[in-house]
Amino acid sequence: MVGRWSGVLEYRDYSEPATSTKRVQLPTWLTIAPRGAGLALHFIYDDGPTKTVTEDDTWVFDAVAKTFSEAGSGEPVQLYQVDGLTSLKVGRGDLVLTGRTVDNDKPAESRISLTVRRNLIAWTEEVRPVGSGEAFAFRHRYVFTRAEAPVAAR
Repeated sequence: MVGRWSGVLEYRDYSEPATSTKRVQLPTWLTIAPRGAGLALHFIYDDGPTKTVTEDDTWVFDAVAKTFSEAGSGEPVQLYQVDGLTSLKVGRGDLVLTGRTVDNDKPAESRISLTVRRNLIAWTEEVRPVGSGEAFAFRHRYVFTRAEAPVAAR
C-alpha cells in the first residue's frame, strides 16, 4: 500500500434531508508511508475552486488480534474487528472491518469493505444506528489507483 495514489472520495451529502441519496465526489490524492508498526496516510482533497483540505491518519493492522485501528487529525482512535486477513495473498485481498463510530453526531455501527490490489486501493464505509438492526447505509467510498503507472515487463 505504500506509495502515492490518486482517486476520488464519494460521500453521502448530509446537508440534504435524511431520505436523500445525493452524493458528492471530490478529487483526492493519498500518500501512504510506513509509520512504526502501521501506516501514515496523508490525504489532499480538492474541495472547490479555491479550497484544498488535508487530513492525516494512522492505520495499524494487528494480524494476531485480528484488529484494525485508525487515528486521524485529532479524532479518537477507532478500533475495528477484521475479517478476511487469512485471505490476503502477498498483501492483496479483501477485508471487512466492523466496529463502532460516530455518524452525523450519533453513535453508529460501521462496516468497511477494503480492497487492496497491486495498483488499486478502495474502501466503502456503511453505517447504521447502534443496535437498530437496520440495513447498513452508504456513508462514503474511496477509490485510488497508483499515481505512477506500473513498469511493464518486456
